[in-house]
Amino acid sequence: MNKTGLSRPGAIQMIASATLMLAAAVGPVYLAASRPTHEWLMILNGFPALGMSLAGVVLLILYFIGFLTFCSSKGYSKWLGFWLFFGNFPGFIALLLLPDLKASMREQVTSAKAPCEVSV
Repeated sequence: MNKTGLSRPGAIQMIASATLMLAAAVGPVYLAASRPTHEWLMILNGFPALGMSLAGVVLLILYFIGFLTFCSSKGYSKWLGFWLFFGNFPGFIALLLLPDLKASMREQVTSAKAPCEVSV
């Protein structure tokens, strides 16, 4: 079973958390712009600010776990995923461009010829 693209473990988790982070970042701007004063900034304080901060941290952790899972599903060490994660978008592009080590290993195993049997 060759898993590529979105069927690879961690891919959907990364996309979902990145989409939710983007919505959480852009949402307050739209809320502020829709007010009668048409402000460009909305300052949250109290519980809404705490809720947004906690949501951002949880989504970042989910993205990080998805990044590590995606990296290990390609056959690389989770440490490589850890360091590429700090590259943010360029690290994500580098992870996508890395060749799949598990697929190349699987091809080598299936293309190997069976050893000749010697009877004595």
